[in-house]
Amino acid sequence: MNNIEKIGKAEVIALFIIIISNNIIINIPTIIIDFTGTGAWLNVIYLTIICLIFMLFVCKFFKPFVNFDILDVSEFLGGKILKFIIAIAYLIFFMSFSAACLRYFANNLQNIYFDTSPLIFIILLFIIPIVISCRAGLKAISGTNIILIPITILSIFTLFFAASRDFVWQRLFPIFGYGLKETFLKNTPNIFVFNVVSYIYFLKPFLKTETYYKKISIAAVIMCGIYLLLSVVTLLMSFAFITQTDETLSLYLLTRLINLGKFLQRVDALFIFVWILAILSFLSLNVFIISHIVKKIINVKASSELVLPISAILFTISLSFKDMSTLKFIVRNIYKYYNCILVFIVSFLILLLAYIKKKKKSIKANNN
Repeated sequence: MNNIEKIGKAEVIALFIIIISNNIIINIPTIIIDFTGTGAWLNVIYLTIICLIFMLFVCKFFKPFVNFDILDVSEFLGGKILKFIIAIAYLIFFMSFSAACLRYFANNLQNIYFDTSPLIFIILLFIIPIVISCRAGLKAISGTNIILIPITILSIFTLFFAASRDFVWQRLFPIFGYGLKETFLKNTPNIFVFNVVSYIYFLKPFLKTETYYKKISIAAVIMCGIYLLLSVVTLLMSFAFITQTDETLSLYLLTRLINLGKFLQRVDALFIFVWILAILSFLSLNVFIISHIVKKIINVKASSELVLPISAILFTISLSFKDMSTLKFIVRNIYKYYNCILVFIVSFLILLLAYIKKKKKSIKANNN
């Protein structure tokens, strides 16, 4: 891992799908539903369009910077000080979200299956494979994803399809939920659910062929929008009480509605097993990116040396949340806005200003 590992288009798409799947598994769609009600599906469509337009500008501003990520662009614009500030901001971003996901999923596993097992033991069982996979490198993580993705997609779409027999279409009305203002203006910060954008900022140096950057980025946003729309519509039409289900995995509640004949009436364990693999893959990717960021700050030769201490910090932070209500408050009232400010405002402005600076330098060089 001394040099940056390069991965192909299929591997990158697989990584994005696992990121998007993780959002569905850990109940992100219910946040949209809580804030917009039955207008959640319109809110998702609205946010998808905004994010697509946003990504077109991001790709344009990134184009002159070959093999640069957002940290390299920050250094170009404001030197090492700006690079350090943005690096710390993204470390907080990825570490906090990873810890929240780990704690949330582990807590739900404990409530559903392992109520007598200590939470610390369940979290530790996640940390061990994360350390192993991250030390193996990005190619190992992405290669595993390619094998895992068909199973993950099949599990989620099978769940949506199987739950369709219990759909009540009337639950999608009124289509504007709590009102036009809440659906289209007040809850624009719900765009934080498109957290794939934060990974796109770090994608370029890892691509074998950089010409695919724009296509992959746009495809990632479209996939995220489709996933979110399907999950939001499914939850709205399945549960009239959806605003009270956010303490438990909503997808798990859907599995309890399914039985396949007399011999397969408890299929929830199969789905949970697949989702555990998906969460492990997602967390491994996050720890790898965190290691990559730290490596760029302190200039160590191999980021694999950082995996163990970073995993230990992740383990500690995941245990530090007092309870699920505290975790819920942090995600909905702090992480949500931190995401929007860092990913969709600050990083975008850095790209824009760096693009302008690059253009001015090119014009000046041509004139000379």
